[in-house]
Amino acid sequence: MATRLKYTTEQLNYYRICYVVTDILTEGLRTIFKQEWDNRYKTTTGEWKDQPKNGMDFWNGESTRNRKRNAGLLTTMKNGDRAEWDCTMLFYAILYSDCIYSLNPSIRSNVDDLRKFRNEEFAHMRQGHLSNGDFQIVITKVKTAFHALGLPTLKISEVQNQTNFLTEELDDVFRKVDDLKQEVNKKEKEVLEKDKEVQQKEEQRLALEEQLHSDVSPFCILPPKPNHDIAPRESEVGEVLQNLQTLKDANDGLSILYLSGNPGSGKSQLARLAAKRFYDEVEQIPSAASFVMTLNAENSEALLKSYYIKATDDDFEDEDMIRTRMSRCSLLLIEEESTGVYIRVHGVVLDVIKSATKGFAKDQSYKVVYGAVMSFSKFEELESIVVGTRIVPHLQTLSLKIEDMSLRKGIPEATERALFYGKWLLKIQMKQLGPEHVDVARCYNNLGNLHSDLGDTDEAKDCYKRALEIRLKKLGPEHVDVASSYNNLGTLHKALGDTDEAKDCYKRALEIRLKKLGAEHVDVASSYNNLGNLHSDLGDTDEAKDCYKRALEIKMKQLGPEHVDVARSYNNLGNLHSDLGDTDEAKDCFKRALEIQMKQLGPEHVDVATSYNNLGTLHKALGDTDEAKDCYKRALEIRLKKLGTEHVDVASSYNNLGNLHSDLGDTDEAKDCYKRALEIKMKQLGPEHVGVATSYNNLGTLHKALGDTDEAKDCYKRALEIRLKKLGAEHVDVARSYNNLGNLHSDLGDTDEAKDCFKRALEIKMKQLGPEHVDVATSYNNLGTLHKALGDTDEAKDCYKRALEIRLKKLGTEHVDVASSYNNLGTLHKALGDTDEAKDCYKRALEIRLKKLGTEHVDVARSYNNLGTLHSDLGDTDEAKD
Repeated sequence: MATRLKYTTEQLNYYRICYVVTDILTEGLRTIFKQEWDNRYKTTTGEWKDQPKNGMDFWNGESTRNRKRNAGLLTTMKNGDRAEWDCTMLFYAILYSDCIYSLNPSIRSNVDDLRKFRNEEFAHMRQGHLSNGDFQIVITKVKTAFHALGLPTLKISEVQNQTNFLTEELDDVFRKVDDLKQEVNKKEKEVLEKDKEVQQKEEQRLALEEQLHSDVSPFCILPPKPNHDIAPRESEVGEVLQNLQTLKDANDGLSILYLSGNPGSGKSQLARLAAKRFYDEVEQIPSAASFVMTLNAENSEALLKSYYIKATDDDFEDEDMIRTRMSRCSLLLIEEESTGVYIRVHGVVLDVIKSATKGFAKDQSYKVVYGAVMSFSKFEELESIVVGTRIVPHLQTLSLKIEDMSLRKGIPEATERALFYGKWLLKIQMKQLGPEHVDVARCYNNLGNLHSDLGDTDEAKDCYKRALEIRLKKLGPEHVDVASSYNNLGTLHKALGDTDEAKDCYKRALEIRLKKLGAEHVDVASSYNNLGNLHSDLGDTDEAKDCYKRALEIKMKQLGPEHVDVARSYNNLGNLHSDLGDTDEAKDCFKRALEIQMKQLGPEHVDVATSYNNLGTLHKALGDTDEAKDCYKRALEIRLKKLGTEHVDVASSYNNLGNLHSDLGDTDEAKDCYKRALEIKMKQLGPEHVGVATSYNNLGTLHKALGDTDEAKDCYKRALEIRLKKLGAEHVDVARSYNNLGNLHSDLGDTDEAKDCFKRALEIKMKQLGPEHVDVATSYNNLGTLHKALGDTDEAKDCYKRALEIRLKKLGTEHVDVASSYNNLGTLHKALGDTDEAKDCYKRALEIRLKKLGTEHVDVARSYNNLGTLHSDLGDTDEAKD
C-alpha cells in the first residue's frame, strides 16, 4: 500500500499544476486533434482511430518542408497512436501542420494560450513551490481555455480541490516534469544557436549593404548602336536632359522619363543619345555615381527582356545580394501613416510577374523573375519552376491584411485593393491546385466577403455559392467549413431581404455545428445569434429572444461573464427589449455590455462607442434628451478619435445626432449632421450604396418637417431609386421608401398618390414579413390616417383596428406603439361623436405612456391635451382644465 506524505500548501499547489500539465492537458489536446481531424477527413480519408493508417495519412498530408523540419516528431506521429504523442507533437499537429488547415480562430487562440502557458510559464516556474494566489491564476487560465474549447473540466476541478498526493503518482509527475524541463532546455539551446546564426547573417547583410553604398560601380545600359551614322539631335537631347534635371530637382530618388512616338521615329536612339550624355556629365563630377538604364516599355515581355540585359552581367545567385538590391523595390508594400493607408505595387516588377505567370518560366527570364520573387519570399526552397507558386503566400497575407485595414479604417479603396490581390490569388491557385481544391474555396469565400463589403451583392452571392459547392464536394455536407459557407450565404440573403433563404442557410449552419461541435461551442452561439437577428427583423420576438438567450448562455459558460462576446450578446438582447418597449430590461442589458467593454477594452474602444450609441437611442425613445445627446456625443468622440473623420461609423453617429436634433426641433443642427453623414457615405461608399439611401431618407424627413416639400420629395425619390436598384422591388426598405413618399403625398393632399404608395408598402411587407409583423401594423396605421382624412371612416376604423391587433399580439399591452394605436382610434371615435369610446381609448393611451415614458414626456402631454379637448367638448370644464 502506498504511504502518504505531508506536503506544504505551496508544494501541493506545484504538484497539482504539474499533474494538470503532464496528464490532463495532454489528454485534452488529443481530443481536440481527433475532433479537428474528423471534421476534415471523416467522410474522405477516414475517422481517426489511432491506427498506423491514420499516422501515414497524416504524414502524407504534410509538405516536404514540414517533413524535413519536423522529422523527429513525425517518426513517432506516423505510427498513428495519439497515446504516444507528447504535447509538442500535439501542438504541432493542431497549430502548425498542413493537415489541420483553416483552424477556427477561437480554437487556434485557446490552444496557443495553452502552448504558451506550458512552454513559457510552467516550464520556468520555481520547482516545488507555488503560492495559493499564483495557483488560482494558472489553474483558472487552463480551465478557461478548456471551457472555450468545449473540453470537460471535471478533472481540473478535482485536482483544484485535491488535498494530498500518493507517492507513486507524485513520482510519475516528477518524471514527466523532468522530461519537460529537458525538452525546454533543448529548445532554448536551439533558439540561442538560431539567434547567433541570425546575428551572423545580419552582420553579413550590413557589410554587403555598406559595400554597396561605399564601393559602387556606376553603369550605363544603352540600346544597341545602329550600323549607320545618326544625327546628334542636340535640341531634342537638350530638352530630354532638362526634363531629367527637373525631375531630379523635385525628387532626389529614382527618376523615370518616358519617351513616346510613332514607330520608326527614333525613340530608341534619342534615348541612347540622352542617356549617354547624362551619364558622361555626371561621371565628370568627383565622388558622384550615376546609374543609367534604358528600357523598352512597349509591352511586359519587352520590358522583361530589357531587365535581362542587365541581369546577365550580374550574379543573381547570391541570396543576400538579391535581398539587398531588391529591398528598395519590393513587390508589395503596405504603409500605415497618420494621413492614411498606402498600398504600393512596384509597377515594373508587377509586369514581370504578370508575364512570368502566363506559363513556365523561360530560360532567359527565369533568373530575373526568381530574383524579384525571392526578395520577399524568405528564400523558401524552390520545389517547382512554376514561378506563380512563390507569390501565393504573400498575396494571401497581403489580401487579408488589406481587408482587415478596410474593416478597421472604413476605407473602401483598401477593400478594392484587397479584391484586386484576392482575384490574382484565385487565378494562381486555380492554376496550381485545380478549380475544386479547398484552398480555392477559401479564396472564393474571402472574395465574397470583400464583394459584400462593397455592396456587390451579385458577385458576393456567386463567390459564396462557388465556395459552398467546392466544400460540399470535397469535404462532405457536414463539415464545419460547409457551415461557414451556409452562414455567409445566410447573412447575404438577410441583407437582400430574402428572409426564407436566409433562415434556411442559418438553420443548416446551426445543424452542422450542433452535430460536429456540440451544443455548447462558441460557433453554435454565433449561429443562434444570427438566427436571433433574423427573427428580430421578422418581428418574431419570442424566437429572437430564445436564440439570443441561448447564445448568451453558451458564451457565459465557455468564455466567462466578462468576455467581450458576452457584451455583444447583451447588446443584442438590449436592442430586442428596446423594440418590445421593455425599457428597464433594455437599459440593464446595455449597461452590462458597456461595463464589460469598458473593463476589457478601455474607455475609447469602438465597441464602447456602440454601447453608448445603443444607450443614446434608448434614452431618446424615453424622452431623456440630455442623456441621449450625451451618449451620442461620447460615441461620436470615440469614433472620430479611433476611426478618423471619414469613417462610415462616424457617419452613423452624425445620423443619430441628426435624428435627435430633428426631434428637438433644432433643424439647423439636424441638417448639418445629416449632410455630414451623407458626405462621408457618398465618399466612402459611392452614390448608389444603400447607406446613402438612408441619409437621403433622413434629409427628406427633415425637409418635410420644415415644409420644404420639393426638397423632401427629391430626397425620398433618390432613396427609393437606390433601394430599387440595389435591393430589388420587394425589399422591406423599398416599402419604407414608399411609406415615406405616401406620408409626403398625404400632407400635400395628393390622396391618390399617397394611397398608391401606402398600398405598395403594405403589399411588400405582407409578402416579406407576414401579416402580423409590426411594420405591417405601421402601414395599416398610415392607411387608416389617410382614409380618415378622406372621410372614409369605416375603412379608417378597420385599418386602425388591424394595426392595434397586430401590436397587441406582437408587442404586448403596454408598448408605446399600442398607445399610439389607442390614440388614433380615440381621435377617430371623437370625430364620429363616440365620446365614451374616445375617452376609453385616450385613457388607455395615457396610462401606457405614463408607465413607459414617465410623467414629463411630450407624448404624455399630448395625451393630456387630447383628454382635455374631449372634456372641453363635453362641457366638463374642470376636467378639461386639469
